[in-house]
Amino acid sequence: MTPTTSFITRCRSALRSRGDWTRREFLRGAAGVVALRHLPSGVAAPQFAYVASGEGLLHVFSLQGEQWTRIQRVPSRAPACVLLSPAQRTLYVANEVEVHEGLPRGTVEAFHVDSQDGRLTLLSRQPLSLSATRPRHMALSPDGKLLAVAAYGGGIYNLFSFAKDGSPGQPARIFKDVGCGPHAVSAHPHTLFFDAGGRHLLSSDFASDRLSVFAVDEDRLRRRMQRSTGSGSGPGACVLHPSGSFFYTWHDLESTLVCYRYDGGTVGETIQRIPLQGCSAGALAMHPSGRALYTGQRVWQIDVESGRLARTQDLLPGSGQIAVAPSGESVYVLARTGGSIYQVDADRMTGRLHSKTEVAAVNEPRSIAVKTI
Repeated sequence: MTPTTSFITRCRSALRSRGDWTRREFLRGAAGVVALRHLPSGVAAPQFAYVASGEGLLHVFSLQGEQWTRIQRVPSRAPACVLLSPAQRTLYVANEVEVHEGLPRGTVEAFHVDSQDGRLTLLSRQPLSLSATRPRHMALSPDGKLLAVAAYGGGIYNLFSFAKDGSPGQPARIFKDVGCGPHAVSAHPHTLFFDAGGRHLLSSDFASDRLSVFAVDEDRLRRRMQRSTGSGSGPGACVLHPSGSFFYTWHDLESTLVCYRYDGGTVGETIQRIPLQGCSAGALAMHPSGRALYTGQRVWQIDVESGRLARTQDLLPGSGQIAVAPSGESVYVLARTGGSIYQVDADRMTGRLHSKTEVAAVNEPRSIAVKTI
């Protein structure tokens, strides 16, 4: 008999013997049931990983520690980015396509995630606004009510709200960016994310060499400010520190890692520039503790007071996308070369890495999301 079953049996016995409980006794007992449901039972609850591949598939894996078992392959046209809803009941996929139903626009797919076996079922395929082609990156607001999509090909941002089943509706707010740099003739938004309050959307633009902050209003998406990163710098991957005070960006064309100050909707002064000639970071990821930043093959210690970086380890195995478990105990890396997926143990307090294990492989891995609840 499990602890939860035993508790419920005793509750029923008490009810039979006393007739009823006081309100306080009932609430205390109900809280006990909830707590017992989360006690360790000796068997780790399964986790699931969703990996987008350039071969037009979503790979679903069941995770038991370092044992990954592929349980499903789901067709998806050119999946470039995958993202789980806060409740982890819906998976969103950005499809990096030029044309959908004869019109120039990309699409976003929504999949229901089975709470028991982790398998995916397609809910909808929603087109972006016209000329919003080749979407590569997405972001969810902290409350999970808005989905932002960056269309690399059209220089357009789309903002979606959701139906009750988690499917995105028509684009509710649209922003068409303009501008160019020495290596492109139009804007190419690369990475975007919401700040902790959800009222601002931050983005990097690879082509126009700038960082932008958008205010998310009820009826529109408007640019609050923009900051030049220097002609020909090519800002790409970026991430915000958990404190909300520091903004890290990888300038891809000049191979430089830069830390900026961030203050409530404004990207401010440059705190630190680290040239890394011959290096391609590919992606950035922040440890939940705010004490470690992961870039390609390197781990950087963060001074939480100043935001400055100090190189500590060269343990990461590749330059593909990096994802960090919410608990901070695992880091997942997609290696561009060879298609290997690595799981790396991390210290949950400091983010320092200990060991890495190759757990799976897919052709052309592009993005990963891990279900933990």
